[in-house]
Amino acid sequence: MLKITNKDYFLPRVEALNGIRLLGTGTTQPMLIRGICAKTFEKSDYVVKYCNAPRMSTESSARELIAAFIARELELNVVEPAIINVSNDFVDTLRGNEGFKSASNSVGINFGCKFVTGMMEFLKNQQLSEKQFGEAERIFALDVLISNADRRKNKQNMLTDGEKVLIFDHELAFGFVLDIIKNKTPWIISESDKTWIKNHYFYPSLKENDHNFDKFVDSFKVLDENFWVKSDVLMPTAWKSTQLDEIKSNLTSLVANKEIFLEQLYKVLS
Repeated sequence: MLKITNKDYFLPRVEALNGIRLLGTGTTQPMLIRGICAKTFEKSDYVVKYCNAPRMSTESSARELIAAFIARELELNVVEPAIINVSNDFVDTLRGNEGFKSASNSVGINFGCKFVTGMMEFLKNQQLSEKQFGEAERIFALDVLISNADRRKNKQNMLTDGEKVLIFDHELAFGFVLDIIKNKTPWIISESDKTWIKNHYFYPSLKENDHNFDKFVDSFKVLDENFWVKSDVLMPTAWKSTQLDEIKSNLTSLVANKEIFLEQLYKVLS
């Protein structure tokens, strides 16, 4: 998985060809579609989250994309993001079928990702394998980094194949721009932060076992000015807002104080 700062990385621009089905009963009504990449001309299946579906917007699409960029840069397994172009011709293929309303209200660019098969959610009370536990440590630290309170027991937003753990659905990440999470010193975990952190899916497993965040937190240094410049270049102009400036400012200050943040991670699990 290429980092976005790699010279060979490109963000796929995909033309939606036909809809396949809605996926589950999620609030954002994601849809499985068939699309073709404008650069490689490869046809693949993608999941599109329509820009004007419930709980989605240009801002939430930008949050999805920047979260995927950050996860890739930190070498986590995250769904491969893509920009999905929804045309009137595509909407016509859905007429009379599920997803038509959301698609017809979202003509233009939308956030999407490559569809992945062969993985499933964690089973109830499933014990983590050694590799899954290592992934759990990094995912937990990532979610605290990006203030993502939306990976919890009843809403995992991740899949596993028994070893690798794939994460997705980050429209509610960066809670500090949504008035969900407010903290002027994001490298310090506040009492209000602890409420959502203790509801994180991996909190019980990490609390009950030895854990080590040192190497992963040190890797936060890759979220430097080069990363932010590249993410700005890749971000669709129509999705840019002051939220992205606030996200950059928040994470830059946290990374500058990552040693304190590391201590806080251990403390919240003690």
